Amino acid sequence: MDAQKILEGYLNEMQDAHKEFYAAKSGLLDVVLLPFETLFMKDTNGESLTKKMKAKDKKEIIRSFNEDVLPMFEESKYQKGIDQVNKWKKILEEN
Repeated sequence: MDAQKILEGYLNEMQDAHKEFYAAKSGLLDVVLLPFETLFMKDTNGESLTKKMKAKDKKEIIRSFNEDVLPMFEESKYQKGIDQVNKWKKILEEN
């Protein structure tokens, strides 16, 4: 076997490993959003729990988004999560 074929094989293996790692990383980042999703789900009347929350609780969630969740997503360049958190922040700020 020549060196080029060995390197091509190694490169293909690394690309496959990268794809698997990226999928796992995305899945783990998605898990971060799960606890917040229930706050924004609408009930049978079309209202979410955020409508019934106190202002200080909303501020605490926004603080958590700003200090914990968004920095992690930005560091990971996880745009789907960044977009979702910004959407939720807007909802909290408007209600």
